[in-house]
Amino acid sequence: MRRRGGWMLAAVLAVALFAAPLAAAEKFVVGSKAFTEQLILGKFAAVILRDLGFDVEEKIPLGGTNIVRQALESRQIHGYVEYTGTAATVFFKAKDPFPSGQATYEFVRDQDAPKGLVWLPPMAFNNTYCLMLRAADAERLGISTTSELAAYVNANPKELKFGVTNEFFARPDGLPKLLATYEMKPEPRNLNQMEPGLIYLAVKDGSIDVGTGFTTDGRIRAYNLKVLEDDRNMYPVYNPCFVLHKDILDKHPEIAEPFAKLGALLDEETVTELNYQATEGNRAPGEIVEEFLKRHGIIK
Repeated sequence: MRRRGGWMLAAVLAVALFAAPLAAAEKFVVGSKAFTEQLILGKFAAVILRDLGFDVEEKIPLGGTNIVRQALESRQIHGYVEYTGTAATVFFKAKDPFPSGQATYEFVRDQDAPKGLVWLPPMAFNNTYCLMLRAADAERLGISTTSELAAYVNANPKELKFGVTNEFFARPDGLPKLLATYEMKPEPRNLNQMEPGLIYLAVKDGSIDVGTGFTTDGRIRAYNLKVLEDDRNMYPVYNPCFVLHKDILDKHPEIAEPFAKLGALLDEETVTELNYQATEGNRAPGEIVEEFLKRHGIIK
């Protein structure tokens, strides 16, 4: 009986010892927006934090820009990846252009510091908005810049159909600024609000002629779409950064290192390929992320 009792006690202690780290794991809620690249970036954050020992809850996707930001400020989530240009124009209403991507980053970092929010250093790529046409149509019409598109639209206001996201339709760095900057006057009934993922397909199949997109989306290459040059430099730089609460980073400074390693690897070409694998290769973002992080030694 003593042997059995001793064995049971040892077993209980062993279970308790192994269970203790799991029970003590700190919760971290990661959010993201709803388009492909954000799902991938959100998964990057979730996998890294889980590898560091956090009990990660994923809200991937959570919603649009304002919804995710409000969730961060109210601590419904503890961190997510945001773009510097988005924060500068949408959250902080910056009107003047920034001289560089670094200046944009420093502006948003400093604006959020009093709120107890920290922007980790920016990732290497810039995912800016763009306007897209079918490559064959762009060549036929002689349009390679947004200024050339505006001239064509103003001369033929009823001809081209546009597709824009609901968010782009209203946000200050979106359609209102585009039309004002380029003095473009399309027929209002030709401006169609659409879900982000549908726009690429709609341009491809001819349902619309001009669509808004993101320069790092893999479907641009897959569907042979032409990205128009923003020749008046309307858009700021949109470097993504992981944004989180300062008290969490102060308690766990080890969070910064794997995000720095990841950010250095994610240039435009790399991110475009990852997006392509998700949309055209039908691969799950989590699978893509795990493979990438392990291949580069960022997680075990």
